[in-house]
Amino acid sequence: MASNDNVLRTKILREINEQFHQGDKLNAALDSECLYELVRCFDEEDKVIRELASRAIIKVATTEKGRMILIEEEIIPKVRDLFNDEVVQIRANAYKTLINVAEFTFGIDSIINFNIVPVLIDKLVQEENQTILILILELLKILNEGELAPMVIQGSDALSRLNKHLKSTDFQIRELAALNLGSISYNSIGKEQTIDAGSIPPLCQMLTDKISQVRTAATRALVSLSQYKEGKVQIYDLDKLNEIIALLKDSSEQTRLNIVQLICNLGEYPPAKDKFKECLKTLDNLVKDEKEHHPLVSRFAQQAIDIIDWKP
Repeated sequence: MASNDNVLRTKILREINEQFHQGDKLNAALDSECLYELVRCFDEEDKVIRELASRAIIKVATTEKGRMILIEEEIIPKVRDLFNDEVVQIRANAYKTLINVAEFTFGIDSIINFNIVPVLIDKLVQEENQTILILILELLKILNEGELAPMVIQGSDALSRLNKHLKSTDFQIRELAALNLGSISYNSIGKEQTIDAGSIPPLCQMLTDKISQVRTAATRALVSLSQYKEGKVQIYDLDKLNEIIALLKDSSEQTRLNIVQLICNLGEYPPAKDKFKECLKTLDNLVKDEKEHHPLVSRFAQQAIDIIDWKP
């Protein structure tokens, strides 16, 4: 690897990538200087060498030992610098590496402590390649499911940028943007800021999205936001209750579960409660039909009925 012969170094890097598919050879490499040589290759002018080195690091991050070394030896910032590489595949390799690192709690916390989240938020507008943007949103989604990231994101430009991606022509980007908003709004501050950022109108537009996964992601976020009165009022004022009722018959079990939970929340708002009386029969059918195979849907459908029928 120390040779000045790029043809030879490229050959060695290809062999390393092949060997890293074998666990014993990967572990042996982690006990040598191989990893540090790979990281040094990140600064090479040769695009092929940079790509092969960054590709090998993805495999390193699939093992617990490799992840610990990447964190403890502070290699994560070196990987982060590859976000700016001119080569699309190298940028992709960097994001895939951090996605692997984020597969466990210590990895999530470490990525956040290395100040990666603000960089990802900037990349939501700077990155033009849709494949890379999907990886950015996937990494953000994993980080947002931890405890620390939402606190970093709150007060940033992330919400407005995610809102724009809700309107993407790429369904994966729409889905991931909605999933991120749902996770950010998990706590009370997140709910308030997501509502204030104007996320509810575009999420409601997604109730009729042609892609099932997008509808599931949007309804998940709306369930969270409708726990607050302002969220309930906004959804009602947008005149989306007919679309919500229609989704009680959605083909996705998870979407049906989200919808009955959403009706439970919205049913606490008197004008919405009156409208939902129209779907009592459908809810009653769900209680019976879903009881055996999808008990959660059945349970929340009954809860929705109880809320709609309740009289002071």
